[in-house]
Amino acid sequence: MQNNKPVPTKNTVAPKTLSQQLRRQVIWAAVAFSIAVIVSIFYINWRSLQFAANEMFILDAQNILQNYLERKVEKQAEPQLEIQTQPSEDQSPKRTLQSAPNSDVYKVYLSLDEMSAELRSVFPNEIEPFEIYEGELMSPNDDGDYLSLFRYDDQGHSIYLLWQYGAEQTEGMISGVIWTLIVNSAWLLLLIFIGLFLFVFWLLKRANEPMVLLSAWAERLKHDDQLSQQTFPIAELNDLAKQLKSGVDRITEYNLREQQFLKHASHELRTPLATIQACLDTLDFKLSGAEQTTVQRALKASLDMSRLSSALLWLARESEVPIEKSPVNLQSFCEKQISDHQYLIANRDVTIEPFVEEISIHIEEDLLVIVFANLLRNACQFTMEGAIRIHLNQDGFSIENPIDVDADHRSSEFRSFGLGLQLVERICQKLDWKFHFQQQVDGVEVIVFW
Repeated sequence: MQNNKPVPTKNTVAPKTLSQQLRRQVIWAAVAFSIAVIVSIFYINWRSLQFAANEMFILDAQNILQNYLERKVEKQAEPQLEIQTQPSEDQSPKRTLQSAPNSDVYKVYLSLDEMSAELRSVFPNEIEPFEIYEGELMSPNDDGDYLSLFRYDDQGHSIYLLWQYGAEQTEGMISGVIWTLIVNSAWLLLLIFIGLFLFVFWLLKRANEPMVLLSAWAERLKHDDQLSQQTFPIAELNDLAKQLKSGVDRITEYNLREQQFLKHASHELRTPLATIQACLDTLDFKLSGAEQTTVQRALKASLDMSRLSSALLWLARESEVPIEKSPVNLQSFCEKQISDHQYLIANRDVTIEPFVEEISIHIEEDLLVIVFANLLRNACQFTMEGAIRIHLNQDGFSIENPIDVDADHRSSEFRSFGLGLQLVERICQKLDWKFHFQQQVDGVEVIVFW
């Protein structure tokens, strides 16, 4: 007998708890939220820097233009000075009233025509007021300069502020700004994650409390079907508990009716079966020949019915008292079962091939007969041709039989074969035997381990 055949199982994913599902969803939400926060921080900070730079240009341009206009008014109020065509060596030329204002930070122009052609080529032809224009002036000797041009209009006057720094210095400043943004974003994200973790921990704890109450109540309900319905803080859980209680009540009532029926039927059958068996014993003692053979077949059927009635009564009582075991010789047992079922395959090209160890075991004999006989009878009834193979040893047994072309139909009929197979499953479950049904490509195999 092949006892170590693996039982095929479906490769299914284990279901997750409510906490696991919520945790996973919150983690994904936190990741999406973090990305949104990072993008928002960079956008807001970058826009803030642009706004600050624009305001800085406006303030500087306003001060420069105001100083220029005040100085111009003061110059007009002073007496007219002679213009020196050739200044002396110790005197530098005076700036005329039309010259551009001075600034230590910017190059200031009253018009774009005052800019050199090289600088003018960096920017577009039209310069809108209060807009910052940026460009880069390349030089063959160094890395070039970074330029920013701003036009400011006020009181009918326009001035142009040109901010010029080395590209390397500007890139260092931009890198510092970006690094500061990254560091600040990292700290902010850390605070957000800590807050999210605490919030999620609190949320999962609060959300899981009603489910724990429902699970504990359902566990008590499993052992005490008369337990009253409990009130939960969530309305949906109350509806679920109500449906669960209603389902358990229906199942309990059904099981009680089934147990009562089995008990009554078993008790009612025992008396007429005993009477039938006593009469058949008397006839078997008095008759001989073919008539005795017929009576012996009736005696066997009566014995099977009595054994079945006792098994049903034992199952209906749900008793934990074990059934008494007795020694069973496997070789004799298997030969007798094959002989009793030969009539089922008498008119078909079907053979039964037993592979049995010649040993004796202590086992619940009456229940073994019911289980073995039902499975062998199914195999004989659903085999049209071929060999039925029986493997029987001290660990259990298996019965393997071929199926015809309509395999799906035949195997489904075999699997749902009425009371017989249900009785086998109930007995195996009660005795803690392992029962496996395996549908193969060209046949069906049932395995029982004890």
